[in-house]
Amino acid sequence: MSVISNRRAFLKAAGLTTAAAFARPALAGEAPPEPAAGTRIVAGPYLQNVTPDGATVMWITDKPCVSWVDYGASPDMRHRLQDSHDGLIDAYETVHRIRITGLTPGQPCYYRATSREITLFNPYQVDFGASVQSEIIEFTPPRADAAEVDFVVFNDVHQNPETWKRIHAVAAQEPFDLLVANGDLIGHIHEHDPLVQLFLEPCTTPLGGARPFVFVRGNHEARGKFARHLPDYFDLPNGGYYHAFTWGPVHFLVLDGGEDKSDESNEYFGLVNFEPYLRKQAEWVAEQVKTEAFQKAPFRVVLCHIPLRAGEGGIDYRAPIVAALNGAGVDLSISGHTHTPAYLEPEAGRDYPIVIGGGNEPEQATVIRINADRDTMHMRMLKTDGTVLEDRKYASRKK
Repeated sequence: MSVISNRRAFLKAAGLTTAAAFARPALAGEAPPEPAAGTRIVAGPYLQNVTPDGATVMWITDKPCVSWVDYGASPDMRHRLQDSHDGLIDAYETVHRIRITGLTPGQPCYYRATSREITLFNPYQVDFGASVQSEIIEFTPPRADAAEVDFVVFNDVHQNPETWKRIHAVAAQEPFDLLVANGDLIGHIHEHDPLVQLFLEPCTTPLGGARPFVFVRGNHEARGKFARHLPDYFDLPNGGYYHAFTWGPVHFLVLDGGEDKSDESNEYFGLVNFEPYLRKQAEWVAEQVKTEAFQKAPFRVVLCHIPLRAGEGGIDYRAPIVAALNGAGVDLSISGHTHTPAYLEPEAGRDYPIVIGGGNEPEQATVIRINADRDTMHMRMLKTDGTVLEDRKYASRKK
């Protein structure tokens, strides 16, 4: 039986408690799915919104299906989940999303995603076709008190396949817990297929469904008529692009920097409204930095595609966010957007440093790698040829 592992050396097999809706033991002697003739998983499974006791499994099929996840504390996976809303099981979908809850922090969970094609979906007749399923995949949710976290950051790939290949190769040289996709991974979002083929598939396949990725919206992901449907492809905490989460000693603020020009710019044809959105986000940030999770974390990291700088001049809808972060105790802000690797020391009106990743061509691209324990956070920025552009350490102020 094939099992994909997350390769973390400290993982040990242990129990799993479940309290998830629709869970049931797998039936003894249950027939396996039919061979996947004509039905394919074209992206995923990929993990979203991983917490100490839960994770969302997502995947995309090339044809409309009904789907489920088998899971458990061992590869025999004695539980099954299907998602439903208002009494109706999710069906005739190509984007599949099922949340597993009741996990034991720090202990492995095994899962397998299955989809069965629906070839005819009439009010009084439903015909099913072939099924397709993933391999059995192992992942481990973090302990709430995890002593360490390793994560990598990609940005500004702009759908370049060779860049995807090279940055994944650099990231794979050392183990990591999660990937941050820090904006402008695709040039624009015009329809479903390019979004899947040029972003989700090359981003998620090397993760093997065993490690999650965190999506940070860039300004290019706000462009194109299909950009309005982008949230359907992620499990965004609180349903929005800006949110907070903690993994081990790091508390993250995931922010949405909006567009890089004013709402009135001709490029947007009167179809954007970022100024009030960013003002509301700044109000949210001002409350977040007062929370116990933020205040007590050994390290606080901000993720935002567009660099959060002070005094940019002209119309800057992000200035209220910078003001809310200034003086709050942010240790590091991580950005992209400029396509030029840089490290910006604190300055007047901004008391936190910013590291900015590189551009979309393979020779310009970078991988930002961060390891943090309760005492020290170590950041390195590497080019795809292995050259180290930045190597910095930060001491915790929470000793």
